[in-house]
Amino acid sequence: MPTTPLPAASPLERLEAEFLRPYRVQLSLGAIGLLAQSLLLLPIAPIQGRVLDRLVGLAARGGPAGIAESDEATRVILAGLSVSAACIIARALLAWRVSAMMGRIAQEVVVALRGGLNRKLLRLPMAYFDAQQTGKLMARVTSDVGSVLTFINSGSLQLINDLILAAGIAVVLAWLEWRLALVALVVVPLYALNHRAFSRRIRRLSSEIRSQIAVLYALLSERVSAVRIVKSFAKEEAELSALDERIDAHRSMSWQNSRAAASLGALATLISGLGTVLVVGYGALLVGRGDLSFGQLMAFYALIGQLYGPIVRLTQFSASATATRISIERLFEVFDEPEPIADRPGALPLDATFGAICFRDVRFCYAPDSPAAIDGLNLEIRPGETVSILGASGSGKSTLLALILRLYDLTEGCGALLVDGTDVRDLRLGDLRRRFALVPQRAMLFEGTIRSNLLYACPEASESRMRRALEVADLAATIDAMPLGLDTPVGERGLSLSGGQRQRLALARAVVADPSVLLLDDCTSALDAETEARVQVALAEARPGRTTLIVSHKVASFRRADRILILEGGRVVEQGSHDDLISLGGRYAETFSRQTRSLAA
Repeated sequence: MPTTPLPAASPLERLEAEFLRPYRVQLSLGAIGLLAQSLLLLPIAPIQGRVLDRLVGLAARGGPAGIAESDEATRVILAGLSVSAACIIARALLAWRVSAMMGRIAQEVVVALRGGLNRKLLRLPMAYFDAQQTGKLMARVTSDVGSVLTFINSGSLQLINDLILAAGIAVVLAWLEWRLALVALVVVPLYALNHRAFSRRIRRLSSEIRSQIAVLYALLSERVSAVRIVKSFAKEEAELSALDERIDAHRSMSWQNSRAAASLGALATLISGLGTVLVVGYGALLVGRGDLSFGQLMAFYALIGQLYGPIVRLTQFSASATATRISIERLFEVFDEPEPIADRPGALPLDATFGAICFRDVRFCYAPDSPAAIDGLNLEIRPGETVSILGASGSGKSTLLALILRLYDLTEGCGALLVDGTDVRDLRLGDLRRRFALVPQRAMLFEGTIRSNLLYACPEASESRMRRALEVADLAATIDAMPLGLDTPVGERGLSLSGGQRQRLALARAVVADPSVLLLDDCTSALDAETEARVQVALAEARPGRTTLIVSHKVASFRRADRILILEGGRVVEQGSHDDLISLGGRYAETFSRQTRSLAA
């Protein structure tokens, strides 16, 4: 997991420093193994050339029949075949061992990358997720990490092998005939020019392709999540058209990238052919002059293919390496995101809380250029008090609860939020959130069973504790009627349950945690008035003295609250008991009257 960002380092350097460092010994052994593989390949062509020269010499003395009857010819052929076979077998064994070791390292690095990404994402503030699409984040965790896996597992192995092989072959060529080696190497600068001509275009296209993949992930994720809405509006064809448009754009960009990579590879192959023609032509001239034997020329011809092959692959590798580099950059963009909401040095423990909450001149904006969601809020909530909060959409109700949990932080100079007299930013974040429980407006359940969702809040909760929580949420009888009871699967996001059941199970999960402060963000909107009334009574009886903040649009349930707050524009414009606010004849009285008439009608 990255610790200190290295902005000056390249993506590959950061990958090595922050994820590959623990495997330096294994990587060094792998490099030695690759070096040995290359060394074992290098003697084969010269040995075969020597064998060919000996056979040509024997043929010159005794003709073809002399070769067939010569014991020396048999010994030469067997010796050459034996040494070549031994080199090939040893090279294959080394390749198997190195490949297996690199594969294991690649898997370990990918596990570390995905684990590190998950840890990082869970530590990032809500503001980060507000600005991101889930599908795009998933693309980084899956597609981009997969690109790194391929690079480490095969690409890097091939790269190192080709570099060593090309260097080794160049040395052997110079040893065999330095003039011919110079002819072979004269085309190498053309490879560099070829790479330079296409690399920038390939990098740009690869970056756009990665972005398009992220957009596709985001689109698919959103449409699958909203499939009920898509079907209810009969928008299947429209969504398919939108998806096809994205896929076509991705296909077009991928095709351009493939053409650029193919052009790069084709020109590299052409350059290799040109080099081979030059070598064979000049080599034939040297043979004719007697400066080079026929066996040496054949060895040179075999080696020249092995020289240009790695160079061509290195050129082609640059295209995939560019895509991998972009993937690594995208991964480190996440790792380098700041974590503004974290424990301060010397953060204070919160072993228990009385539930006193105080807002002092609090002002909060979700973005620097957005209007204030909370604007100059001054509010004190006493320990054990039940406070109901009413307000129009955008009045700051949900924001108020989110600030208490430090899902967002106040910036300097924008007031203070105190819990039991201590600024929440000075408290340990984990302690704060363990003493508080938020039930959001949209009930979020996890894939699993009713039991696993209840235990999410408190893994050590007993059966009786879970039972009591279900009774508080008025869900116990419903669960009892299910054949599997607590072990009933809830489906992805709890979709196998009704909306009201999901809300009540989410509420029961919060009750299982037994928090000192309960924050209910319009979490009973799917319940009928009678069920909601029973739940509120049960909540009050479950833990007397618990501080409870209830956001709701149903004023009929506010009678039981100790105090009612009316928010408007991020400020408290009215507060008091139900009777006090009715007597005041203000916004609350107007809303109560309107909803009462609506229910009567």
